[in-house]
Amino acid sequence: MHEFSLVSAVIDSLEDYSVQQGWGQVKKVTLRVGAMRQVIPETMQFAFKTACEGTTLAGAELELVNVPIVIKCPQCGRAWGEEHMGMICPYCGCDDAQMTQGMELDIDSVEVEDDGEKED
Repeated sequence: MHEFSLVSAVIDSLEDYSVQQGWGQVKKVTLRVGAMRQVIPETMQFAFKTACEGTTLAGAELELVNVPIVIKCPQCGRAWGEEHMGMICPYCGCDDAQMTQGMELDIDSVEVEDDGEKED
C-alpha cells in the first residue's frame, strides 16, 4: 500500500510548515492526486487517519481531488486523456507527446483552527 508512504511525506511537510507558520490544530487537508498515482481513496483516507495519530494533524479531515491524465502533443498542440492512452498523438502521429497532468500529489489547501475557534 503505497498510500502510506504518500501520506507520510505529506504529513512531514505539513508538520514542518505548521511549526514555521505557528499554526493551531489542522482541521482539513485537501490534496490534488493525479490518476497516475493509482491511489485508492479509501486506503488513502485510512492511511492519513492512521499516520496522523500523535501529530499536529490528528483528527484532521482529508479531502482528495482527482486530477485526470492529460497528454499533449508538442507538434500539433492537441491534448487528450485516458480515452487515447499512449504517448503517440492520435491526431498527427507524433511520438514525442508529454504528460502534462496526472502525476500530481499536491497540497491544495489546509484549514487550520483559528485561536478563536478552539473547542472546549
